[in-house]
Amino acid sequence: MTKQGWTAVVSTALFVVLIVAISLVPVPFVSWSSGQAIDLLGKSGDKPVLQIGGANTYGTNGQLLLTTVSVTKQDSEMTLPQAFLSYVFPDQMVLPRERVYPQGRPVDQQQGNENKVMADSQRDATVAALLAASIPVTPLPQVTQVSSSGPAYGKVAVGDFISTVNGSVVERKSEVAAVVSQEQPGSVIRLGLQRGSEQLEVFVIAVADQDDPSVARIGVELENNYEYPVDVQVNMESEVVGSSGGLAFALAIYDELTPGSLIDDRTVAATGTITAAGDVGSIGALRQKLRGAEQSGAQIMLVPEGNCVDIEGIDSSVTVVKVTKLSDAITSLELLKNPTTADQVPRC
Repeated sequence: MTKQGWTAVVSTALFVVLIVAISLVPVPFVSWSSGQAIDLLGKSGDKPVLQIGGANTYGTNGQLLLTTVSVTKQDSEMTLPQAFLSYVFPDQMVLPRERVYPQGRPVDQQQGNENKVMADSQRDATVAALLAASIPVTPLPQVTQVSSSGPAYGKVAVGDFISTVNGSVVERKSEVAAVVSQEQPGSVIRLGLQRGSEQLEVFVIAVADQDDPSVARIGVELENNYEYPVDVQVNMESEVVGSSGGLAFALAIYDELTPGSLIDDRTVAATGTITAAGDVGSIGALRQKLRGAEQSGAQIMLVPEGNCVDIEGIDSSVTVVKVTKLSDAITSLELLKNPTTADQVPRC
């Protein structure tokens, strides 16, 4: 073989090796694509997805779909060809890895954070649905941590609701802090507690704050929560996390708790975050969720008004309804039952 021939062979071999190496090197991106659609009015295995106790429930018909997104797992990596294909395909999206998985956060911590976000979203969805169904809800601060070296240890337990401080009714953790801050270290603080079905009263001697000795502390951590007579259990795969299912959960709970059928034998998809007051917020990956709803046979999809811009120019067989509040979603679904009122519904 001539010198030129050897040069060509070696160059080709090096080029192939380089291409293979580039193909195997991980890149700092993750992919979003359409995930499964879960019928919140259906079953998960042999159990209903939603199990509601403590209140009358009513039969529903149709499907209410929680649309999800399939995301590259935190402990998985994308190669350059995979990232390129995800970028090219219209139903997928490529994002910087740190936008989804903050750098330096362990997998178990990330999972814990996502589960907490999901639990908070389900709680707020429950509260919003109960309020819409005219079921009483009481905002109360709840104990999340009790210092083992603090004065409340052994008297206050994690999970307790604090209803009064020194006789003053409190509804938010800031109100607890405001009453306690008016006392001096060494003062006796009287706490009214709700522990399950029990009403308790305990006395705690305040101690000085480590950073500011003039400030009284009782050694508990609180979060704003709610007390209500209804128990809502969600039976769903643990891989489904995040807050974007809030609107769907609220609609499903509301439909179960109110006479008649809001869904009315239709297949409806919904996405959007929700607050306890029923305000609906924007989410990510709406294009992927819309495709997932379409593939699952949805006739209607309720989406946050702020996300309408994300699906401009997309052709879909799904009627896409924009909402800003839970009440908007309920009203729109009622109006869409009748062809003579369907034109009144705001759409993207």
